[in-house]
Amino acid sequence: MTVELLRSFLVWTAVCNIAFLCVVFFLYLAYRDSIYRLYYQMFGVQEETISAVLFGAMFFYELSIFAFFIMPYCALRFFV
Repeated sequence: MTVELLRSFLVWTAVCNIAFLCVVFFLYLAYRDSIYRLYYQMFGVQEETISAVLFGAMFFYELSIFAFFIMPYCALRFFV
């Protein structure tokens, strides 16, 4: 595997993951009330808790994208 192929792979996987994160965020915005009702019926948790958990999960996913795709791409792009 060449460095150029690895850089290309990292860029496209980062783009796909960021697009997925955006879709999840916009679906959350569009169906917020339905999500709250569903989680309240299933687990009995309050709206603030659901929001905190969902935004925490999205934040963790965003950090994972940054750590596993964007940072290695930058290292290969600027230092190799």
